[in-house]
Order: sequence, then structure tokens, then C-alpha cells
Amino acid sequence: MKSLHPAIKWSGSKRPIAKEIASTFPKKIDTYYEPFCGGCSILYYLLNSKEFDVKNYICSDINNDLISLWKEIKINPKGIIDNYTVMWNDLSALDIGARKKYFYKIRSRFNKNKSPYDFMFIMRTTTNGMPRYNKSGEFNNSFHVTRKGIQPKTLSKIINKWSYLLNINDVQFICQDYLGIESNKNDVIYLDPPYAGTKGMYYGKINYESLWEWIIKQSGFVALSFDGKTTSKEYKNLVPNGIFKNHEFIYSGNSSFRRTIGSSNSEYVYESLYIK
Repeated sequence: MKSLHPAIKWSGSKRPIAKEIASTFPKKIDTYYEPFCGGCSILYYLLNSKEFDVKNYICSDINNDLISLWKEIKINPKGIIDNYTVMWNDLSALDIGARKKYFYKIRSRFNKNKSPYDFMFIMRTTTNGMPRYNKSGEFNNSFHVTRKGIQPKTLSKIINKWSYLLNINDVQFICQDYLGIESNKNDVIYLDPPYAGTKGMYYGKINYESLWEWIIKQSGFVALSFDGKTTSKEYKNLVPNGIFKNHEFIYSGNSSFRRTIGSSNSEYVYESLYIK
């Protein structure tokens, strides 16, 4: 399989371990659900794999900015590419001080009009692809000073490939809470919610007790990425006993989250995967 390329830069991506996660899924799937869809790394793996027979794909998130962008990538890839190209060229023509001002101008415009084109640009140029919002629901992450975003020609190839796959597989994007999903026996749900310890850094809040109760009620196969361990800290299991039948660790390299919050990323991370 060709290497995975994210359409949307999104912190916490499972792209490096998508193969290991998907290998735990049943091969025949009626409906694949991916709440907390983010950059849709696991979806991309399934769309490119010949191992799986999936009838329906439904990806969702409570972040309407994210879902609106995914819908636009599917139905209007040219609009995404053309608008990004204009903003990227504008940014590239400026010195570093002016680049910061330009980024904050686009960020301010996005917070007013919620354009998916502006969202694509700020997610490609914000610090480590972190979708951070304030209490008023405004995007407030900063400009990534040392990067000016992916080059338009490269992004164009990625967006067109994604759009093609999303359309031929009729992938549906829905802005909804995970509680709106009720799986059947032959369905698969992959969950990658905000991890414990990242409270306040992502969009919205999550009631973990409600999440555990909802998972227990699901009839289909459920896989959950939720916590992990590092080489420097003792592992603490934060998932209640009795919900999942299997729990394994998957090596995922250095900690991008610790880098995002300004801490050391020299330690290695092992992501947890829980299977129901």
C-alpha cells in the first residue's frame, strides 16, 4: 500500500500506526463508523486496502468546522486547492513578521465566517496542526513560525486523491455526537477521542462515563485509542475494567503532543488499543 498522506493536518493522527490498528478489524464490515474522525487516518487505510470489504462509511465529529472541510474536500476539491494556493502564495511572499500578521488576519476572518477554505489554511499553518479553541468557540492556536504550510502542488495531488476515494466509496460526513451512533452486529466503530490529560486543548468536552456506557451498549466491533505509555512514565490504566476483552500497546515513535505543549519529545510512546 502507498504511504498515507493526510488531507488535513490534525494533531494526534494515527497515520503511523493505521495498519496495526486496522489489522484488528473484521475483514467484512457492513458500516464503518469513525466518530472523533479528525484527519481520518484509519478511514484512509481502509479505503486503500484490498483486505477489507466495507459496504458503508460514516465519519463524524461534533466539530462542524472539521466536517464542513471534509465535505468540501469531497465535493469541491478544486475550491480547496485554488483558495489554499492563493493564501499560500500570499504568505510566502512576506517576511516572517508579516507572515504572522497574515496568519492572524486569516484566523480572525475564519472565526467570523467559518469558511472551510480558511480552515484548511490555518490548520496547515498553525502550530503542530493543533485544533485549539477558546471558551467562545473561536480558533485560537498560534502561527507555526518555522513552517509556511505544505506546497500547493503537493496538496493538490493529495486532495484530488482523497476526493476520488471519498466519492467512489460514498463516504458520509456528519456533524454529530458519538451518542447518535447505534451499531449493528457486523459494524465496526473506531474511536479516537481526546485523551485524558488533554482537557481544554481540543474542541468541546467529553463525558467519559457516558462514553463507557455507550460503548457497552454497542452491538458491533469497537476499537478504542485512548491512552498509552512512554519510556519515562509508569502506565496508568484509565479505562474501567470489564468493557474491553483485549488491550494491547502499539509503538508509535516520539510524542507529538509533548512537542506541542513545549515539553520534551525525546521519549518513545506506545499507544493503547482496546478491543471490544
